[in-house]
Amino acid sequence: MLPVSSSLAALGLNPKNSVVIGSGILNALGLRRSRDIDVVATETKYRKLASNSRFRREQSHGREILIDGLCEIGVDWTVLGKTWNFNDLNGRFIVIDNVRYITLEFLFEAKCGWIKDGTGRPKDIDDVKLMEAYLLNIRNQQ
Repeated sequence: MLPVSSSLAALGLNPKNSVVIGSGILNALGLRRSRDIDVVATETKYRKLASNSRFRREQSHGREILIDGLCEIGVDWTVLGKTWNFNDLNGRFIVIDNVRYITLEFLFEAKCGWIKDGTGRPKDIDDVKLMEAYLLNIRNQQ
C-alpha cells in the first residue's frame, strides 16, 4: 500500500491540520492501492506548504492545488453539491495510523453521486463495487 502516514508526516500534515480525501481510505483499508494522496488542509497549513519549492501550483476542478508528484493538496473539495473545507469534514472522518481520512461511507456517497450525475469514471464504478462488497462483509460480521 502507499506509505501515507510517513509521507504526510514528512510534510507536517497530521489529523489536526489535514484530511485525506478521495480513494485514500480505500488504500488505508487495503481495498486498492492509491496512485497519489489527495488532501484537504487547513488554510494555515496550506499557506505554509505553498511557500515550499517542492510544490507547484496547478488548477484542478476550478481550485488551486499544490502538487509534488505524490500529493495533491488543497483547502477544499467540491463534492455532493457542496464545497467542503477542513472544518466542514468534521464528523465525516476516521483516523487510521495517525492519518485522518474521509469515511468510506462518505466516499461511497460521493462516488455514487458522480455515477448518478454522469461524471463518474470507470474507476469510480469499480470503487463503488469494492465498497459495496466491503460494507456488506462488515454488516454480515456484526
